Amino acid sequence: MHRRAAGIIGLLTFLSNGCGGEEPAAVAGAELLELGAEQVAIGVRHILTSDGVLRARLQADTAFFLEEESLVRFRGVRVYFFGEIGEQVSVLTAENGVINLQTEDMEATGEVVVVDREQSERLETDALEYHAASDELRSDVDFTFYRGSNTIRGQGFVSDPGLDTVHVTRPSAVTSRRSAVP
Repeated sequence: MHRRAAGIIGLLTFLSNGCGGEEPAAVAGAELLELGAEQVAIGVRHILTSDGVLRARLQADTAFFLEEESLVRFRGVRVYFFGEIGEQVSVLTAENGVINLQTEDMEATGEVVVVDREQSERLETDALEYHAASDELRSDVDFTFYRGSNTIRGQGFVSDPGLDTVHVTRPSAVTSRRSAVP
């Protein structure tokens, strides 16, 4: 795909140069070509279900479809997670994301924040994964979790998407504070 896209861009450049002498406008940036995406979409929504039950709704500013790998890469990610009876349980925001279209597993990176439905719990990390089969959020990197007046810091956790049960792998600090979730 990369050579084909470069060939198309080269052909367009050749044709536009021969048609008027003006500098051609950029067709695609080098970053897009390096991704090797077969398709690029703006303003994307993707629904994840399990046995016909809505589990998550992903929205993204931009999506890059990598069909050979069954992956879609996203920028400007927002994921709404839903519970057993279809109620929204949390919202995840991140700079970037990847979803495997075969397993519906997701990975979020870059200033990842998960806030529960009451906005009383907040989890912040640099990266986390959503495993669709087990309906779990997981990470093995540093995180901060705010629950009520407590702040928990550590490395690695496993949680349900609603942040009701958070299992910390390696806690490093638990502190109490007076103010609510930041």
